[in-house]
Amino acid sequence: MANNIEQAYELTLVVRSQIGDEAAFEELLRMYSPRLRFYVSKMLHERFEHADDLLQEIWLSVFRALPRLNDAAAFRAWLFRIARDRVCREFRRGRIEFHPIEEDQLQNTAADEDIDEAVDREAVRQQLDTLSPEHREALVLRFVEDMSYDEIARVTGSTLGTVRSRIHYAKRALRRAFEENNYEIK
Repeated sequence: MANNIEQAYELTLVVRSQIGDEAAFEELLRMYSPRLRFYVSKMLHERFEHADDLLQEIWLSVFRALPRLNDAAAFRAWLFRIARDRVCREFRRGRIEFHPIEEDQLQNTAADEDIDEAVDREAVRQQLDTLSPEHREALVLRFVEDMSYDEIARVTGSTLGTVRSRIHYAKRALRRAFEENNYEIK
């Protein structure tokens, strides 16, 4: 979150939603639906037409489970974990092909420099589609959702070292995709 005021507002909305305040839940829905839709669409990759249906299922699960959320401050990571689980369920059903990267294939590396902000945002979105699901997910959670490595680890159920490694290799893969498509990264 950008600052403490936004965090406090979100926390208030979550707690109010937990006790049945429909207006507060609608506000959470309004705040997170576009971001969650982007995440789900990127995770579904070429099957993004299913994103809206899946998004409805996700929000229904959130609505049902929200009263049982013990740590309201962990709402964002919890929400994206539910979304990730739903997407993975689609992969398991065989509707979408998924090839996970095994943790032992990844090296524990420190994150390198961020991709320069001079790159066109739409070009980044297009190039994200060329990456593996794990790399796409890591970059979306880190740079679009601005999640910490700890939050990403909670969402993905991975170790902190795996998250660092995925982000490192995802940035390398994104840079390579830009270079292959003759985009200039300044």
